[in-house]
Amino acid sequence: MLLCATNVRKQLTRSGTTGALIVFSALQFIRPFAAGYYQVTMPTETEIKCRLQPQQVAALATLLDTLAQPQGHSTLKNRYFDTPQNALANARAALRIRDNNGQCEQTLKTRGTSVAGLQQRGEWNWPLTGAALDLTLLQQDEVTAHWPAGVQASELAEIFATDFNRQRWLWQQDNAQVEIVIDTGTVSTGKKSVPLCELELELQQGDAAVLWQLLQQLSEQVPLWLSDVSKAERGYRLAGLSRSWQETVSFSRDEDLAQVLPRWLSAGLQQWQRALEACLWDNDSAAALTALQHWQALRQLPQQAGKVLKRRDTKALREALDVWQAPLQQLAARAQLLAYLNSADEPGQTAAERKALQQQVQQQLQTIRNDAQLAQAGSAAAGALHTLVWPESTGATAARWLRHALQQQAPLLQRLHDQRPQDEEQWRGRQHDMALLCQSCDYLRGRPELGQGLGINGAGIGEGTLRVLVDMLHAQTLLQRPWPLAPLTGPDGQELRPLADYAGWAVEHLAQLAREL
Repeated sequence: MLLCATNVRKQLTRSGTTGALIVFSALQFIRPFAAGYYQVTMPTETEIKCRLQPQQVAALATLLDTLAQPQGHSTLKNRYFDTPQNALANARAALRIRDNNGQCEQTLKTRGTSVAGLQQRGEWNWPLTGAALDLTLLQQDEVTAHWPAGVQASELAEIFATDFNRQRWLWQQDNAQVEIVIDTGTVSTGKKSVPLCELELELQQGDAAVLWQLLQQLSEQVPLWLSDVSKAERGYRLAGLSRSWQETVSFSRDEDLAQVLPRWLSAGLQQWQRALEACLWDNDSAAALTALQHWQALRQLPQQAGKVLKRRDTKALREALDVWQAPLQQLAARAQLLAYLNSADEPGQTAAERKALQQQVQQQLQTIRNDAQLAQAGSAAAGALHTLVWPESTGATAARWLRHALQQQAPLLQRLHDQRPQDEEQWRGRQHDMALLCQSCDYLRGRPELGQGLGINGAGIGEGTLRVLVDMLHAQTLLQRPWPLAPLTGPDGQELRPLADYAGWAVEHLAQLAREL
């Protein structure tokens, strides 16, 4: 006989704040198994995950021993499964078997959401008698209703593994309870491996606001960097099977701006944090350019939507973002200059500059990773976004608002195409307007038809226009004044090339991009 029980725990309602309400549900299914029973749970997790540096784990663990109740250590070995076509990964689902000191468990996690750093996704857990994948568990009605369409379970095979040591604590305060874990180990494909070091705060009971409060307290000890990149996603990347990630916010023609604006902000924050994470931890210097682009959009949107959000309401968000302005501008300028040096016709003539610049990049990345203030600003921006209070409606649709913004901004495309500014000052004077236009074109991806009749000679605005605008924003990082970078010097301490030359490269590149519009 199948017994079913439902337990719903109340969560953060936030009085109409950002994003969808996070509702916890747990379904327990019990049926005979061997001599006893086995249990299947399907909770919706609510957690915050952060990255940190391995050398900082000891200090954080010492603090946690004083704030929470230690729950011991464990060694976990995990194998992840997918089809040869990565069907589960493409559906943003994950299937694994975990071996915890000889006790095995099969877990399925379905497509989740991330709202300003707070993550929610469905999860099933089945105890196993051995380490072999049990496909019959995936055939239960409760699972098939959420199983990604078109995925053939018979094609599943092991893709990668994660092996790590886990330390656990239980934190309690008033009616709130949070499980805290620190995982340190590796993600591997057999031939390659990368280190793993992360903190997870999972809400067990109470209001989700306590997660942000606890994170702020812990981040005063060591820099903790928000991350929504799962262990599974890292494994797919390592196996060379991951797909590019890009968030598109869809919305209906008649949907109110008050409903869509929170999604734009949340997606922007997620894109900024993901790009920043790729830059800081994966040494992807080009991601710094993407991070700056989405930071600009995040910083500008509250101002653009002044009829929805009052300036005083977004003060905490804006102040947290402002802390990142100078570091992001420096990182992005170095990334753009490195791209120019790497594409030089005669690489030998720029070898010394590339070496000097790469040293600057690595030094800045390490400085940022050690900067608790910057890490706290990132989490503070996410927390501030969660506390925003939104009106039920504005009386204006998001489609109408975006179309109006584009009608005001799009003439810049025609001017750039026709006039093609020739000097640095002219280009620098257009940077703010171009950033606004790029932002609107990004939102346009949710309703492409709104760009019809706009753009060059009314030909419309599409993905091609957005790509050129993004490249223009990247090139303009080298036109900032005051100059954001230190001179590139050789072993003798002499400047290798006048800084004005690099700005000249950017102006030439911008003129070329204007011809492509």
